[in-house]
Amino acid sequence: MKRFKGLVWEDLKSKLGMVAAAWYSMGMFCFVFSMKTTIPTGEVRSLYVGPGNTSFFAVMVLFGILMGAGAFRYLRSGPATDLYFGLPFTRQQLFVAGWVNNLLIFAVPLIVCRLLFFQISLAMGYSRYEESAFSAWMGCLVAVLGFLSVMGWSMLSYLLAQNNGYRLGLLVLFLAGPGVALRQIEKLLGAMAPSFYHSDLLEDLKVYLSPLSLLTAATGVQEYADGSTWILEEHLPYITALTGWAILLTILCLLIFCIRPAERTRGVFTFRPVEWGVRYGCLILAGLWFVNGLQTFAFGGFSTALTGCAVLFGVPIVHGLLNMILAFDARKFVSAKGHLLAEFGVMILVLGLLSMLGSRSGKLPAAEEIRAMAVALPVLASGDDGGGVLEQMRIEGEALPDTYQWIRFVCGEEGREEDSYELLVRYELINGQSKYGRYWLPGYALDTFEDIFAKEAYKKGTYAALRMDNLKYREVRWTNGIEQYTLDLDEEERQALLMAYQEDLEDLTFAEIRLRTPVGRLDFVATKNQGDVSGHIYPGFSKTLRVLSQYGIAAGKRVKDYEIDRIVVDRYLIKVGLLYHVRYMADQRTITDKQEIGELAKELFAEELCVDAQLDRKDRNTEYTVYYRDSAGQTVRNVKCLKGL
Repeated sequence: MKRFKGLVWEDLKSKLGMVAAAWYSMGMFCFVFSMKTTIPTGEVRSLYVGPGNTSFFAVMVLFGILMGAGAFRYLRSGPATDLYFGLPFTRQQLFVAGWVNNLLIFAVPLIVCRLLFFQISLAMGYSRYEESAFSAWMGCLVAVLGFLSVMGWSMLSYLLAQNNGYRLGLLVLFLAGPGVALRQIEKLLGAMAPSFYHSDLLEDLKVYLSPLSLLTAATGVQEYADGSTWILEEHLPYITALTGWAILLTILCLLIFCIRPAERTRGVFTFRPVEWGVRYGCLILAGLWFVNGLQTFAFGGFSTALTGCAVLFGVPIVHGLLNMILAFDARKFVSAKGHLLAEFGVMILVLGLLSMLGSRSGKLPAAEEIRAMAVALPVLASGDDGGGVLEQMRIEGEALPDTYQWIRFVCGEEGREEDSYELLVRYELINGQSKYGRYWLPGYALDTFEDIFAKEAYKKGTYAALRMDNLKYREVRWTNGIEQYTLDLDEEERQALLMAYQEDLEDLTFAEIRLRTPVGRLDFVATKNQGDVSGHIYPGFSKTLRVLSQYGIAAGKRVKDYEIDRIVVDRYLIKVGLLYHVRYMADQRTITDKQEIGELAKELFAEELCVDAQLDRKDRNTEYTVYYRDSAGQTVRNVKCLKGL
């Protein structure tokens, strides 16, 4: 035990530079934070006391990479390796000494500085102890687990490769490879099967197999929530997976350290199977990229011929480049012909499996298998985004059979045709799983969507304003695209406005959206971290307009009702290319005649409110810049407008 303590101490002395860097980096966060007298709104995210602190997240990843690579520095030279391996210690003891020191070098300053950070935030009044203490401690735990995970990947890269350049490449492959591959697979499935939209399995794999994505999910670094609103239950599955990865990587690194040859072997990797894994892993990544890239040219959809060309020409090119990289010799471009045949087989097998999966995805399930549904029309831009709508909506009961039959008989699965609209559907199956599909609603059948739109479940899932119950921690802003105001209302007045708006929204018809352009918008802005909600005001919203009028807002005022000085008309043309479209100005003129201005202004709408321009058709190739005087009549302002077709 005394000899082992000496080994730990000697290993620690060789890492004094990293000790100083850890204390300095984390101490500076506390120092800079303590110097702040206020907390600017734009910086709130960087001041979290919980696991989602972005600064500590970056330090966790950086130190994990550096300390994993520097855990066993003596392996860099043969004499130093012989010296350490010749000491009266087992390899297990050598590994434990380096691993424990790395853990202490990072964990001790992290915990001390994070707790100081928390105490400073308490003194500043940014957080309260009873609300954020648990989150502060979880910030320490999750950061240590994340560090061990990243260090494990970095250490594994160092042990498996014998050159710093290849070690870095292997680390990048470990950290980014799974996420990139899964995104390429998802993109290819969407091209192969037009009805494919989303897969919960792929989404889970992108999180749990991609180290950086798992770290992000476990810490909640992308959430706009301070320590008091960080919820353990939402992150527990990711933290559990992160713990599993940290343990698994530690055991794997220990096993490899014990069997790793002391002398440098031939090739750039310690073991030959690692080279094969890198070869075929990079081949699949590059092959999927080639196939997806060539599909860009197939505007009509997935092209089997282009896929064949990608495999036929892409695999030999990738094979040659990998030969050069793995052998570190340009003359090896044409070699390893046995691997070339195997690579062709691997790519054909991968594409075959994806084709089989694509043919099964997105298909309409049987009616008796469905418990509930959600439908999103992405072109309806005045509602929430498609993904959010599918998560919020739940059509069930008597409305379910009608919705199912409408999709079955009206919408197509074979890909987009001219003048058709994308439709996203989520099926909640009886077995508890969710299945997704993408269909196309023909333009001539768009009127039939009125029956779906009128359903209460559809509107509640599409419009966040209908899901709100109070405005206690929100302020209300109004705009008509030309003027905007923050309404000075008490809680009761805000609640009355919300109820009036919800009643109007419940009576809104799909036909009105297609025929009428909104005359304004209400923004319910959160004073806490609840997220903002917006709702458009249509001409038929009599109750909302009446309440706003009582509060002194001329909510019915339109472009034609302002004193207009001049209108500048810019006409654009679009040149269609193979890979891109070019939009350029073809003509510009200025209108100053009062009569012509008056006639034209009747047909103009503030561009900001033309959110559903694909449903309520607008001329997108002509832009009108209206120069007007505000309500006080003193200042000349301008606003971009569109004209109805």
